Amino acid sequence: MPPFLITIGLTTYNAANSVGKAIQSALSQTLGPIEIVVVDDASTDETPKILEQLAEKYKEIRFFTNKENSGVAISRNRILKEAQGEFVVFFDDDDESLPQRIAEQYQRIVSYEKKFANGAPVICHTARRVIYPNNKELIEPTMGVIKDKQAPFGPAVAERILLGTPLEDGYGSCATCSQMARLSTYRLLDGFDPSLRRGEDTDFNIRLALAGGHFVGIEKPLVVQAMTKTSDKSLRDEYYYWRLILEKHRSIMESKGQFEFSIAWLDMKQSWLERKRLTFVLNLLKLFMKNPLLTLRRLYLALPNIGLNNQFSRFHFSKTE
Repeated sequence: MPPFLITIGLTTYNAANSVGKAIQSALSQTLGPIEIVVVDDASTDETPKILEQLAEKYKEIRFFTNKENSGVAISRNRILKEAQGEFVVFFDDDDESLPQRIAEQYQRIVSYEKKFANGAPVICHTARRVIYPNNKELIEPTMGVIKDKQAPFGPAVAERILLGTPLEDGYGSCATCSQMARLSTYRLLDGFDPSLRRGEDTDFNIRLALAGGHFVGIEKPLVVQAMTKTSDKSLRDEYYYWRLILEKHRSIMESKGQFEFSIAWLDMKQSWLERKRLTFVLNLLKLFMKNPLLTLRRLYLALPNIGLNNQFSRFHFSKTE
């Protein structure tokens, strides 16, 4: 048996103002035994010093440092390499989790495994309360929250993520900062794609879906995510890595005859986020002329997210890129 039930994995970079609170929320979890594996991605501020002090104070913490800034995927893979728990749950360095978060995710997974999984891998996400620098708060939902029935699973989840294909109980964010699964599930897929500095969670979820994974969720927002301004967050990067993900999984979209449409949809969405309204309208008209029914369906499915997307755009435009 593993020495720990839970490994809490936390990646950090230049988070001196927030990493202490994130670790305290990890230490405050009600389910154990736990270990906290922290990987610092070559911070240039006081973060390493703070982590060293915390590791000396709390025996649960093991602290590692990357030799150079390598990106969150490589840092998370280091966590998976070092993990000694049966389950892994990821925290972010600027987020806080409610004390019952791990207990509720653990129970959701093991209960679902007994009833519905039939040996397939299961991953669990929770909803999040997202707080922006302007103090605007929004709830980011997740998928698979309906209990006592089979959750979204398999290639249908990958098609929902990539193509927007309708899927019952299949809508909402599946961010790594709200994620928990067995260590064996992460190792089954060799962890996260090290070439992706953004969107590595989306790519992981697509690959897990293609491997038959089941996506269960918790409707309550058990993670409080503070949207902080850092040098590694920009609309340009979000677009660049989303484009790489589409190229990586091109065969799925081509099998449905929607690869070119998906690229055009991404371009249109980017023009909206960048507040290029004329470009957005022109791109939308082009899409509608070529694929009227598909465009209308994607627009209809995108409407519930318009508030989140607008706030996401404001967040990026409120900082100097």
